[in-house]
Amino acid sequence: MKRIKRFTAVLAVLALFFAACEQTPGNNEPSNEPKKRVVVFKVGQMEKRQTLATEGEWDVLLDVLCTQAKNGQKVIFYNMDQTTHFQNNSGGTKAAKTYSTTSLDEMKAWMKAREREGLTVVVTYNNGTWNGLAYATAPSTNTSANIIGTWHFVCAVANHLDQDGVLTGSDLYVPEDDGGSMYYTFYSDGTMTMTINGLDGTTATDNSTWSLSSDGELYCELLPNGNNWNVNWITDNTMIISRADIGTEEGDLLYQLQFERD
Repeated sequence: MKRIKRFTAVLAVLALFFAACEQTPGNNEPSNEPKKRVVVFKVGQMEKRQTLATEGEWDVLLDVLCTQAKNGQKVIFYNMDQTTHFQNNSGGTKAAKTYSTTSLDEMKAWMKAREREGLTVVVTYNNGTWNGLAYATAPSTNTSANIIGTWHFVCAVANHLDQDGVLTGSDLYVPEDDGGSMYYTFYSDGTMTMTINGLDGTTATDNSTWSLSSDGELYCELLPNGNNWNVNWITDNTMIISRADIGTEEGDLLYQLQFERD
């Protein structure tokens, strides 16, 4: 099973940035205001997941990502905190957003705004200009090619929110906690197979179909909690998909499924 690769070069840069933040007093010191984020990011071909505890750490990571973009790398990141997305996404449009600027501060402000909307952000740099692309679900052309293959179903998260968008509770399901495992295999002909390995060594399978809408939304009736999903993140290693059920008897529910390439 492939795991997220260690991104040693970026980690080294991060360590230097965090050390500088701790030692530099004055008005330029990053904010220590608590704000937990779990950000998955990719620089070039290397992928990493980072847990951040404060706004200052978020600023540091954005500086690192912008530096890597300026050095010629393609940078992609996504904040996995769905509750932040729900409370700040204005309108929920699927249309991608683009932005270009020669100002680092303006680029970081745009990246922060798109992160608050729950979008996946892509940043490149060319001839003195930062270029940004942000989307709610990955373009169908990219997803269609990347999704083919077998994925290990790692976990499902269900967030419960009240009418004001405040998190009231969350549920986590991990198949391995019950001693079993689940895999989804997507084929290029639009068919798919779900495989469940039980604790007693038994195996059960079910077959269905899968498809992508024109804006990249994934449809598959064997996915739990509904069959239409936003593909927030998909690489050679990782797939993260999410969907919302608004106004149910249990309130507003936000689901997220996480997979690793087998």
